[in-house]
Amino acid sequence: MKRNFFYFAWREFVRSATLNKNVATRGVLIFLALYFSLVGIFLGFQLTETLADVPNKIASFNSMVFLYAGMDLIIRVMVQNLPTFGFQPFLIIPVKRKRIAHYMLNKSVLHFFNVLPLFLLLPFTFRIALNELGTTVLAAWLASLVLMIFVNHFLAIYIKWRTNESNIWFYGFLSLAAGIFAINYFGILNVNETYGKIFDFVVAHPIAVLIFPVLIAFLYLLNQQYLWNRFYIDELSQKKKEGKIYNFSWLNQVGEYGKMLSLEVKMIMRNNRPRQTAFMSVLFIFYGLLLYRDYKPDGPEVIMVLGGIFMTGIFSMMYGQFFPAWHSRYFPLLMTQNVKMKQVLQSAFFLMAITNVIFYLLSLGYMFITAPKVWYIHLAMMLYNVGVNTWVIFALGLNSRKSIDLDQKATFNYQGMSVTNWLITFPILFGPMIAYGLLSLAFGKIAAYTILGLSGLIGIILHPRLIDYFTGQYLNRKHKMIAGYKAT
Repeated sequence: MKRNFFYFAWREFVRSATLNKNVATRGVLIFLALYFSLVGIFLGFQLTETLADVPNKIASFNSMVFLYAGMDLIIRVMVQNLPTFGFQPFLIIPVKRKRIAHYMLNKSVLHFFNVLPLFLLLPFTFRIALNELGTTVLAAWLASLVLMIFVNHFLAIYIKWRTNESNIWFYGFLSLAAGIFAINYFGILNVNETYGKIFDFVVAHPIAVLIFPVLIAFLYLLNQQYLWNRFYIDELSQKKKEGKIYNFSWLNQVGEYGKMLSLEVKMIMRNNRPRQTAFMSVLFIFYGLLLYRDYKPDGPEVIMVLGGIFMTGIFSMMYGQFFPAWHSRYFPLLMTQNVKMKQVLQSAFFLMAITNVIFYLLSLGYMFITAPKVWYIHLAMMLYNVGVNTWVIFALGLNSRKSIDLDQKATFNYQGMSVTNWLITFPILFGPMIAYGLLSLAFGKIAAYTILGLSGLIGIILHPRLIDYFTGQYLNRKHKMIAGYKAT
C-alpha cells in the first residue's frame, strides 16, 4: 500500500459529515485546553516559588509527582479518547494487522495530555533543577519525568479499553483509586513520598532511568496484543451479550405511571451510559466529606445550601441533563405506541423525586460531622429540587435535539452534548444559591430556607397541572425532537 494510514485518516476527517457540526463543543474544548495551559504555567511558577526556600528542593518536588501522576491517570481514563481508526475495510485486503495496531498506538501519542505536564515541569527545571543537578543527573531526572507521562498514557489506554469491555474493570479501577486515596488520606502510608523515592533513586543512580523505557515498551506491547486479538472480522461481527434481566414488575402495581417508571428504571440498569451516570451520582454523596471537612458549626451556611442542592439533587442534575434524549434511540417508536407523553413525564418526575428523597436521607449522616442544622437546610433544598428544579429540567428538555448513544461510557463523554446540556447546571445549581443570598439579606436565613422549601412544596402540590402543561409543550415539539434525533 503506497499511502500510509495518516493519509486515510485525514481523508476520513475532511470528508466526515460532522466536520462542521458541534462547533460549540469544539469551542469549549479549545477554551479548556488554553485555560489549562495557562493554569499549568501559573502553577509551575507558583511551585517554583514555594520550593525556593526548601533545603532539599529536588526531593520535595519528587514527593509531589504522585499528586500529578495519580490525577493525570484518573483524568486520562475518564477523559482521554481512545485511538480510533476505521480499520475494518483493511482487514479484507493484504495489510498486516501489526501495521494497523502500530498506527493506532503511535497516533495516540499526539495528545494534549502529553504536553500539559511540560507547563508545570519547565519553570522548575530552568529556575531550580538546572542549578541543583549536574548535567548527567539532570538529563536522567528530566527524562524520567517525561517518560513517566508516556507510562501513564499507555497505561490509561489499556485500562480504558478494558473498562469499555467490562464493567468489572471500570468499578475495579475506581475502587483501587479510592483505596489508594484513603491509604494516603488516613496516613496509613505516605504514598506521595513512596512514589517520589523512585525519582530520588534516579537522581542517585542515573542509569535507573532505563526502567521507564522498559515499562513503556511493556505497556505498548500489552496494548498491541489487545488490539491484535480483536482484529478479526468474526470478532467484530459477534453479537453483544444479552443484557441482564431485571425484575421491576412490582412497580406495575402503582398503575399506568408505574409501568412507565419500571421501563425507565430498566433502561438505566440495562444500558452502560445511564447506569454509570446513576452510579456516579451515588458516589457524589461523598462530596460532603470534602465540602464539610473543615466546616465549623458557626461557619457560613451558604456552604450547607450548596451541599444540600448538590448532594440531594445530583441524580436529577445528571439524569435531567439529557432528558428526554435518553429515549432518543427509540423515541419515534415510543411515540407510535400506546404510551402517553404524560406517562413519560410523570415517570421521570417520580424517578427524580424518589431519588431526591433517598439522597436526602443519605446526606443526614453529615449532621454528625458538621451541625444538626444540616437536616432542615438539606430538607429545604431537597423540596426545592423536587418542586422547582424538576420543572426547570423539563423546560430545558424541550430543546433536546441530539441523540444519545446508551452503550458509550458516561464519564466525560461529549457525545450528544449541546449548548443546553452545558447550560443546565447554571439555573439548577446557581439559581437557588442566588435566591438564597437575596432572601437571606432581605428576610434572614430561616426565612430564606422557609421560602425556598415552600416554593418546592407548592411545585410538588401543583405537579398534576404542571405535568399537563409540559405534556402539551412536548407534544407540540415532538416532531422536531424526532427529526433531530434521527439527524444525529
